[in-house]
Amino acid sequence: MADKKGRIQELIQRNVSEIVLYELKSPLCEYSSINEVRMSKDYSYCKIYVTHLRPEATDALVGFLNKNAKRIRSLLSQKLSIYKTPELTFLKDEVYEKARHMDEVIAKALASKPKTLKDLEKEEKEGKKAEKKTAKKKTAKAVRKTKTDSK
Repeated sequence: MADKKGRIQELIQRNVSEIVLYELKSPLCEYSSINEVRMSKDYSYCKIYVTHLRPEATDALVGFLNKNAKRIRSLLSQKLSIYKTPELTFLKDEVYEKARHMDEVIAKALASKPKTLKDLEKEEKEGKKAEKKTAKKKTAKAVRKTKTDSK
């Protein structure tokens, strides 16, 4: 009895998943997934995070579900026995995309050779040498230009 909000969120997630998959009967909903449900403190608003098996279809799925949110809410109220059925808002869940990006960054870091202090000092010396060369070239060009201008 401790986590009433968590239990209601789980019930809503389970029931909305069933409604989306089995009762809406849209080909767009066939490979959808309800990942997370977050409710407001007063149980009047509910954000539902969804994804699709094909990432490019997720935006279309979110639009479709938001368009049919009132119908889904009506079907949900028939399944739940709570005082107030919350207003539903469907959002794209980007957790998996962020996790995949993080995995790529970690794999890239593991594949590359770790830099030591000697490597960093060497790069710093090379950078200073390159700066000196460009400075010398600029001064040489300036000297040549002044010589040609004076002739």
